[in-house]
Amino acid sequence: MKNILLFFILFSSSVLANTHQHNSQSTHKAHSYVGFHGMALILAGDKILASHLPLYAPPHDYQIVYEVTTNNTNLKKIKSVLKKAANEQRLITILPAKFDLNLLINKKTPTLNITVFNGHFERGGKELFTTKLTFKNPLYVEKVTTDKAQKNAFSLVKLTEQQGLIIHKIQSKPSYDSLSLVPLTKGEYNGELKCNTAINTALKSKLEACFKSVPSYLETKDLSVN
Repeated sequence: MKNILLFFILFSSSVLANTHQHNSQSTHKAHSYVGFHGMALILAGDKILASHLPLYAPPHDYQIVYEVTTNNTNLKKIKSVLKKAANEQRLITILPAKFDLNLLINKKTPTLNITVFNGHFERGGKELFTTKLTFKNPLYVEKVTTDKAQKNAFSLVKLTEQQGLIIHKIQSKPSYDSLSLVPLTKGEYNGELKCNTAINTALKSKLEACFKSVPSYLETKDLSVN
């Protein structure tokens, strides 16, 4: 009798474990991050940075910034495009071929086929050229959360001893995505890592006043309340 009872206990445990595993796999598949993930490109000194264009919902609910590189010929080409765009305060975006964003979420270093656009690739941007980009160094990977009350939180990423990148953390709706390059002194930022901002037409000027630098990238439209 004891043996029979033990058999049923073990059998039930096995069924429950398999059911849990199946449910976990189904949940994972339901939150697939395979798709087309547009990004903004900016030039930071001698580095090229790619910033994933985040949204509130999967498969785009991650703020991700990587240092990227490519072969010498296209590296010079991209840097030239970015320098000109920065001087004219224009946006340069890229659209990689369909891929799994989990590669970047898990801080892997893939090489992806990408198309470079003058302007926003979804808002009338002009296709410039195609190339391959290697995502060589993860600088910032954070999941977008909308359940935190603090609306104006910023993170500082040290790029070199002389330059840092300030990123606005998306925490509640409505919000915005911004990247500001700031000078560092021996790897330290001498300013304040805060800015009381409202999402309006003066946002860009307010960020510039706070960080003494025109934002290299600023997006509000995709992060308005939906």
